Amino acid sequence: MFLKSLLSFETSTMNYFLLFIIGLATYVGLFYYRYFTRQSPLPGPIPLPIIGNVLQYTGDAGKFVEALRLIYGDIFEFYLGTRRVVCVCRSEMAGKLFNSPLRVHSNDGLDEYGMSNKGILFNSDYDNWSTHRRFLQKTIATPQSSKETVEFTQTLFQEMEKLWKRVDSNDGDVKEIDFTGWLSRFTFENTLFLMTKLRAHALTNYYNAINPQNKVVEPEGTIPKSHSYIEIFKTAFEGAHFFLLTPKLLRNSPGMRETRNRLLSNKTWASTNLLKIIEERRTQIVKSNEKIDSNDLLTKFLTANEKISDDDIRATIMDLLLGGTLTTVNTLSAIVYYLGHNPKVQKRMVQELDDVLGSDRDSNITIDQVTKLEYTDAIFKEGL
Repeated sequence: MFLKSLLSFETSTMNYFLLFIIGLATYVGLFYYRYFTRQSPLPGPIPLPIIGNVLQYTGDAGKFVEALRLIYGDIFEFYLGTRRVVCVCRSEMAGKLFNSPLRVHSNDGLDEYGMSNKGILFNSDYDNWSTHRRFLQKTIATPQSSKETVEFTQTLFQEMEKLWKRVDSNDGDVKEIDFTGWLSRFTFENTLFLMTKLRAHALTNYYNAINPQNKVVEPEGTIPKSHSYIEIFKTAFEGAHFFLLTPKLLRNSPGMRETRNRLLSNKTWASTNLLKIIEERRTQIVKSNEKIDSNDLLTKFLTANEKISDDDIRATIMDLLLGGTLTTVNTLSAIVYYLGHNPKVQKRMVQELDDVLGSDRDSNITIDQVTKLEYTDAIFKEGL
């Protein structure tokens, strides 16, 4: 009886195993049939079933794409899970692509991360996206906003320059600085102020963090310990790429589930603190007996005739802080690197700055002067 039951169990197990093998072989066969008969095929690495080319991804999206470009040319494809991704690496092709208002389609990872139907960067809801874009155009793309941007950027750079001189004067030696570390605080502070008219004093906080023995008086800001807050935003940006590029099956696998949970927790922290800022500004507006004369984006959102939820406002502000801080730092760092390795270009740019702005570096810069910096503008566009 026992032997009969054992044989029956083994037979049943073998049947299930055979069904699994047949099903797997069928799936693999269909996957590669569809792959090799797909419409408009492009060059690219051959994917594996289910996981695509994820095993070739090293964690650095830029290096990953550049390595594929060197092998397959300026336009190629790869697979993230079962999702086909087409990469365009030529500016004339990218220009046509970017004429489309929506460049990110619905994605289950972005759905889980809460970025697929809110904000600016990854919003695939056209009506929601266009509403926020309209507010941005009315707030940022104006002469008054451009004037304020130039003025505050100059003020902020003077603050940073004083702190750099203080670093050198601590013991009299010229010190090396972490350029990207300072620049990320500079761009974060600049973006935060232009979007909300709030100060975090990120540069001072950063100086005090790296010079604990010679701190300066820390001004009272909106975001305490903003150097830590910026790290949170860097992680939030990492999270956006993780959820955009990583298939659901891998995100929930034992090896990646901890990373998924950490990134979700980090985004929750950042969102909660931004919502506090929004609520404080709303309270300020309600308590004010007079009309608040401010052109910043946050106030425009809160005083608009069209009702916009706090979470939608939060998503847009977060996207702008992410883009205005991290991508701007990368672009400026690349431009500085380019100038450092091309002395002729650097010399010509400095000459243009002297001709347009004058030799007095402490003089106030106007928006009219900025518009005359044609060669400098060309360098920045080349860096983009």
